[in-house]
Amino acid sequence: MRRIEHVDHARKSAEQAVKAIRAIEEGKSIEVYDYLPYFYSRVFDLSWKFYGDNVGDPLMFGDKNPASGKPKFGTAWIKNGKIVGVFLEGGTDEENKAIAIMARVQPPAEYLDQLKKEGYFIA
Repeated sequence: MRRIEHVDHARKSAEQAVKAIRAIEEGKSIEVYDYLPYFYSRVFDLSWKFYGDNVGDPLMFGDKNPASGKPKFGTAWIKNGKIVGVFLEGGTDEENKAIAIMARVQPPAEYLDQLKKEGYFIA
């Protein structure tokens, strides 16, 4: 059990509750609620997204003061050798989709080393 306070979770858990009630009424089995925690915020020209859990050891990456002007930085949380959550400030749509997949799949932490070699993260 966990407490997740965000509009995304409120909407999806309400939808799940309705599905569960209808399934019971129709004599069907209730589908498992598989929710990936998701948070976001936008303030002026800054925006961040977070997927997964912020438990374990944090590993910060990125550049808070890039020469290009817009900051891009984040944190990955590693627990039991796996990436369990990722926060990214200033990411593109493609990068934000990638961190959602990473939090869902929970690859081994060594995956971050591979991403760094490919130029995705600046440690």
